[in-house]
Amino acid sequence: MRAAWVSAVGCLALAGGALACNGAVVPGDPAQATNPDIHGIGIFLPHLMENPESGPFPDLIQVLARHYPRGKITLSIEPVRRAVLDSDDRSADFRFPVMKIREGADNATPYQYSREMLGKVTFVLYSNKAKLLRKQDILKVANLAKYSVEASPVNWGFPTKSIVNLELSLKRLNLGRTDAVLWAQEEADYIIRKNGLKAIHREHFDDYPDVFFLPCNRRGDFVNQALGEAIRAARASGELQKTYAKVHQPYSDWQP
Repeated sequence: MRAAWVSAVGCLALAGGALACNGAVVPGDPAQATNPDIHGIGIFLPHLMENPESGPFPDLIQVLARHYPRGKITLSIEPVRRAVLDSDDRSADFRFPVMKIREGADNATPYQYSREMLGKVTFVLYSNKAKLLRKQDILKVANLAKYSVEASPVNWGFPTKSIVNLELSLKRLNLGRTDAVLWAQEEADYIIRKNGLKAIHREHFDDYPDVFFLPCNRRGDFVNQALGEAIRAARASGELQKTYAKVHQPYSDWQP
């Protein structure tokens, strides 16, 4: 699920950490820090990222790869727990997707966000029709933890429970066993439609930059710069916007 990262990631200890991103030395061969070949790990997402060869998100990575002349960009896909919670694993140069909640959200953490975003991802607040929740309801009682809100494990500024299986979370919500689910629109809507979850109410929550997250070391700094160049080139060509539109769209006002 999104990390959120991830996050996205992630969707990981994406909300906190004890280390600052300060360009630390990469263990082992220093030349590895500037190896032009880049490997990323994507979080398995139904419909959006199910295999590394094709699909909305893999197609986006392929667009970036075409605009990255100095090396290769490759992708593998892993379940959310392995891809995000094992964030200290050095087998990947970047992980995604994850959204950036606010500027400086990665300060004092052992990861960094990409400086260039892929686009904007819409997050929707899902609640049960029998007991509707609005954004302002949650924010008013944020410090009281009155409601049980399941979401990607980033620092929302109010208490949430981390989602590991989005489909199970939405099914629990449909049965009234949790108060709300906060998640990216296309991913959650796909599951709602697929399972015919009719007891769920949707409300726009906010739109966030869709980014990568990378380690806080020289390798991470290099990859951040390299991905930034590829993103800017793909955006200038128009390919980035066209392909990203197959991943995420502006908020769609509909109800199950």
